[in-house]
Amino acid sequence: MARILIAGRLASVALLPDVADRLRASGHDVAVHSDPASLDLVHHAAADADVIVVAPRIVASRALMSASDHLRAVVSPITGIDNIDLVAATEMGVLVANGHIPENSISMAEATMLLILAALYDLHGTEAVLRQGTPRPALLNAHMLHGKTVGLLGFGQIARAVAQRLAGWDVSIQAHARRPPDPPPADIRFVALDDLLATSDVVCVLTTLNNESRGLLDAARLRRLKRGAVLVNTARGAIIDEDALCEVARDRPDLRLALDTFAIEPLPASSPLRDLPNAILTPHMLGHTLEAERALVDMAVENTQRILAGDVPRYVCNPDVVSRWQARWSTPPQR
Repeated sequence: MARILIAGRLASVALLPDVADRLRASGHDVAVHSDPASLDLVHHAAADADVIVVAPRIVASRALMSASDHLRAVVSPITGIDNIDLVAATEMGVLVANGHIPENSISMAEATMLLILAALYDLHGTEAVLRQGTPRPALLNAHMLHGKTVGLLGFGQIARAVAQRLAGWDVSIQAHARRPPDPPPADIRFVALDDLLATSDVVCVLTTLNNESRGLLDAARLRRLKRGAVLVNTARGAIIDEDALCEVARDRPDLRLALDTFAIEPLPASSPLRDLPNAILTPHMLGHTLEAERALVDMAVENTQRILAGDVPRYVCNPDVVSRWQARWSTPPQR
């Protein structure tokens, strides 16, 4: 029988109870800690864990992973691993796995498309005309996506899925990535970041959050956005300097924003982003679909069971550790 610690806010990651129930049904000893304030309890429970399933709001730090002498792996039940010290895990020989399922990329790509169109066509403003009974505006405020240039900041799975969905819209697609694919897709032009910002009618932030991308879109870069541009962020809020974004958006009412993620979540009631009339704001859930959630539960359970059986899971975030890990953990836990 293996011992598994599941740590994270159940309210923010609704799939955790299902993961816990299914692992218990498989005969494992599962402890669940859902209060991020009770870190002492989490560390105590980690002392005897074979696997830790850790969701946002709980940090899988070096100290937490060091609590158990027989910790095999840390599993993120979602795609994000911002809360896991990947460097420490790799140094310690601890495998890190996540839910890098195709359903997540597809859902987020569809949600990104939704925000692009909602911003271009001023969905909320048009809806307000009906709901508030105001006269039809003398000047139209909607813009076609057809014929526009769309810039993708990042070119991972979600960005690729967005590019696939843009293929039939008669748009020009350009992208910026630290490591562009070689060879690049024939229908996508890779450009410098400043060029992408200055020449794209729509900019989609789709890169991962790391030390290099944190605050990447600062005041100077945001001011390079072309007139009337749409800025969509379905990646991570901290990639954009939000104070600078508010300042630029107030100075540039021509800009349209569509943000599903923020540096602090949930978005504080006092955030000046809430006062921007040209911003669509959704609470980091727009791309969270039932189909993706079901697949994430399946993958979290599968990842954990494969790890406990001594098998490498499908989605490994630190592949450099695999050979060492296999040499040590090729058999199930013996209790």
